[in-house]
Formats: sequence, C-alpha cells, structure tokens
Amino acid sequence: MTDAFAKHAAHLLKDIQDGPIRTGWHWLNYNFTPGTPEFVSVAHPTAMALAAGDAVMPGFAAEQVKRLESLGGTDRDMGHYRQIMSWYCEMLVIGHLASYQWPAEVTFAMEPVVGESEKNPEILIRLDDVGALGVEVKAPDLGRHQLNRKTNDWQLVGRVPADLADLDGGVTFPRDNPVKDFLISADAKFAGFRAADPAFRSVLVIVWDDFVNEPLTALMAPGSGLFTPNSFFQNNGKPVEFPNVDAALLVRHQHQVIEGLAGRKLGDGRQHLLDYGLPGQFPPPALVTNPFGQALPEEFLDSLHAVPAEKLSTAAEYNPSEIVMWFDTTPN
Repeated sequence: MTDAFAKHAAHLLKDIQDGPIRTGWHWLNYNFTPGTPEFVSVAHPTAMALAAGDAVMPGFAAEQVKRLESLGGTDRDMGHYRQIMSWYCEMLVIGHLASYQWPAEVTFAMEPVVGESEKNPEILIRLDDVGALGVEVKAPDLGRHQLNRKTNDWQLVGRVPADLADLDGGVTFPRDNPVKDFLISADAKFAGFRAADPAFRSVLVIVWDDFVNEPLTALMAPGSGLFTPNSFFQNNGKPVEFPNVDAALLVRHQHQVIEGLAGRKLGDGRQHLLDYGLPGQFPPPALVTNPFGQALPEEFLDSLHAVPAEKLSTAAEYNPSEIVMWFDTTPN
C-alpha cells in the first residue's frame, strides 16, 4: 500500500463522515463513528475497498458512496438495510478483484455497456493476452428464509415431487427462484458483450450465506437444476440454457456481512466484513460451470479463488440435496 493510496482512503473516509451517513439517520452511523469498535472493522475496510476500486476505475468511489449514502433518511428502514447488505456483498467481490495482483497488464471498466444496450454488468476486466471477463454480483434477500430454516421442521432444498401432507411440521420451500432470476438478468447483461467479442467470458457471482447447498441444488440438482437438462425453468418444453453466462460462483459471505455490521466476531478467519479470503482458505468459492457456456481461463479462476464444485463434493454442504429434516439439538 502506497502513501498516496493510504491518503486517498483517509480522504474518502473523511468525506463519508462529513456526509449524510453521520449527519442524519443511517444504519451505518455508528459504524462510521470514530472510537467505536466497528469504526475499525467496518469504516476502514470500506474506505480501503473504495480506494482500491478508484485506483482502477476513477470515479468508482464517488458513485458507490453516493449510492450508500442514499440508503438512509428513514429510521430503521429494513429495505435500506437489505440494500446496504447487498452493497457490501458487491463491494466484497469488486474490492477484491481491484486489489488483486494480476499476472499481466489489466484494465477495469465500471458498469460497462456495449452497442445500444442499456444493460450492464458490475465490471468488465480486460487482461492482456487472456481476454475480457464480465462480472455480475448478486446477493438474494435471505431474511425470511433464514428465519424459516430456524423455525420449520422440514426444508425442501430442491424441487421434488414430495407430498407436503406427508410431512409433519412446518416446511421451508426452496430459494431457487432468485437464482433463476439472477441468471436471466446476467444473461441479458452479458449478451451484447458476447455478440461483440466471441472470446468474451462471464461469471455471475452469487453471495449466499453458509447454506451453500441451497444455490448448488438450484443449479446442479439432477432432477431440476438450472444448469441441467431437467431444469425447472423451461421454454416450450426445453430448458433455458443462459448461453451468455459461462459460470456461477457461489460465495459464502452474507452472514459475515451481517455479523460484521453488528460488530460481532466473524468466522472462518475473516478479519472484517470485506475480507474475501486467501487462496485455499475455507470456505472456498464454489464454481458451477454452465454446460452451455464457455470455459473460463485459469487466470480468471485464480483471481476469484474459484474451486470447481465437483472437487468439493466430499463436504456435505457442497452437495446438492433435496430435503432436510431439522432437529433441535439445544441442550435441555
């Protein structure tokens, strides 16, 4: 980290402190107040990620701070809180890629567009002698779903022909529709880039919580997975292929953002809520390749710390599943 970079991060932090996050109601007011524990674990990492983005995409920080500041003004608005969480999930990925030590000359574009399309992914990365990678980041709202996991006896992880009348107790239904919607959106955003450059590659990053078997099931379950011939999402009796999305990367981090914002200790060795982790560190980001897409170059896989989901199948949470029965293991 250079002195210039550190000074820019400090300047960004001061600008945030002088703005509406501190002067009006905002979920992050406490986090950006000097002297609070979260000032170190939230405010400083936020400023560093913004500075990293600015270093490769001038103007990035100003746009992102403006967006973050807009998520306030209404006391304890849960819609704003969910958008803040989504903002941090995007910043997790973009900040990591912006500060990554690339093996060759690299350029970044923020919210790029191509042709006459008004649809754009988060970023476009061009790596010399390798090509271009489009990156879209999504984080579903899991709030009610997380509550249902804790309170219902049964959870349908995939789409199975189960008779609910046979299940004694409450049932939590799959959260696969957001995954489908993310793929639809990403496929449309990447389409123009693929048309302009057949060598263009793309990845949809989905930031979930620790229950990564849920999006894995949505994508890979043999009987209904979105990346299988038996996809539950079909058009005229044929599975929708999403040919412009080469892979989905599943990152287990939503719970880390929630804990980090609340000032609680993070798990899995993460130092703060924007700590993407090191190569080989648990939990690995799981890569699910689209059989109707194109292979990602190793340079891009390395930058994302991506591990093919097939290589993680020895761990239970990295296997598609259909139904879970929850037991209360709380000691009496």
